[in-house]
This record gives sequence, structure tokens and C-alpha cells, in this order.
Amino acid sequence: MTRLLRSEFYKLFTARSTWVIAAAMLVGTWGMSYVDAYEAVGVSSDDPRLYSAVPVPAEYNGFDMAGWGYVFVVALGALWAASEYGRSGQIRTTLAALPKRLGLFGIKALVCASSVMLLSFASMSGGVMITHYLARDGISPIALNAAVWAHLAGLAYAWAMVALLAFSLGVLARSMIVPLAVLLPLVVGIGDFLVGLTPWAKYLPTVAAESLYSYSGSGTFLSPLAGGIVVGVWGLLLSAIAGFVFFRRDGA
Repeated sequence: MTRLLRSEFYKLFTARSTWVIAAAMLVGTWGMSYVDAYEAVGVSSDDPRLYSAVPVPAEYNGFDMAGWGYVFVVALGALWAASEYGRSGQIRTTLAALPKRLGLFGIKALVCASSVMLLSFASMSGGVMITHYLARDGISPIALNAAVWAHLAGLAYAWAMVALLAFSLGVLARSMIVPLAVLLPLVVGIGDFLVGLTPWAKYLPTVAAESLYSYSGSGTFLSPLAGGIVVGVWGLLLSAIAGFVFFRRDGA
């Protein structure tokens, strides 16, 4: 099992698309965090020019950049699922080497989720530190504080669950098109827009995921605990369905 885990990590991190996505997440998040925080220097917390019209506590500063990362999280999960399919027929070679399909699916899902958590921590912790450095809001830009670290941990978990959704949809469809078509509209703002139409939209996976690091005082999100449970159920349930289909399907 250790050899398989090492092999799947090798596959993921020797793919050029993985490094392109990682570079875009890191450079994009850090760069936009700098520009966003620099423009907000000297602006009061309730200024209507800010992203949120509701004054937001300092420990939430910088997390509005998470929307940028979601696009790449979905792309990475979809690409990882679709990489075994296509003209090369890589999935047949993989299954010939490891016929235990459920074990293979579980390892691939673990590689996907853990890699996204690593990228989320690297990109968003840097962006949040840049924001606090420029904002000078009383929170150390290096040490941060317990609340900020909790939000970063919640974001890593949220991104991992959304990546599992993209990965599972990709396995079910044997294509990257379906997860991109289903999830990208939700992460670029449709989910938040729907919350304004119906409170049930708070239970969409991407909106529930935002609850883990967004200020609940705006009334848009669930509590962090409820949001974590909801996005976890979405991610794990769809992974279980995809794993069952992967186990039963000819040619996987």
C-alpha cells in the first residue's frame, strides 16, 4: 500500500498541469492579497468600498481571496480523476498492477485531498500573512493568532472536500468536463447568489464550505460546525458513490 501511495503521488506531481495549477494558486493568491490589502490601507472596516458592507473582525481578513483558489481546487480534482481515462487507457494498466479497486480508489482520493490541503495551506497562509502585514490590524503577520489558524485549518478541510467532489464527479463521468461544468459556476459566485434567493442554498457544498472561514454575522453562512458537517457529508457521500461505481464498473 505504501508503494501504491508513493506511486500515485509521483503520478500527480510529475504531471505538468499540477505544477501549473500550484503556481497559479500560489502566485495568484499572494499577488491579489497584496493588491487587495494595499488598496484597503487606511479604509475603515465599514467603508462601502470594501468587499463586505458589514464590518468584519480582523481575524477574517484575507480570506476573501479563497474564491480564487476554489477554481484551481476544482480543476485539480477534475484533472486527477480524468488523467487515468482518455486515449492512453492508463486505467487498464493501473488496474492490471493493482486489481483491488476500492483500495486504488481510496488511495487516489487520499492523494487528491491531502495534496489540496497542502496547497491550500501554502497559498492562503501566505495571502493572509500579507494581508495582516499591510493592514496592521493588531494581528501579528507571522504568528497570527488562534482564530486565524483555526480558519486556515477550516479552509484546508473545505478545499479538500470540494476537491473530493470534483474527483468523484470526474470518476463517475470518466471525464473532467462534468465536474468543471457542475462545480465551477458554484465556486465563482452562483452559490452565494442563490443564498439571496433561498436559505436552502446555504446547504450547497461550496456555500457550506465557506462557513468554515467566513464571518457568520453577515447571515449568509451556516455556523462553522454545521458548515463543516454539511460539506463533509457532500464530499464523503459522493466519494462513497463514486467508489462503489468504480468497484462495479467494467474497465472502471
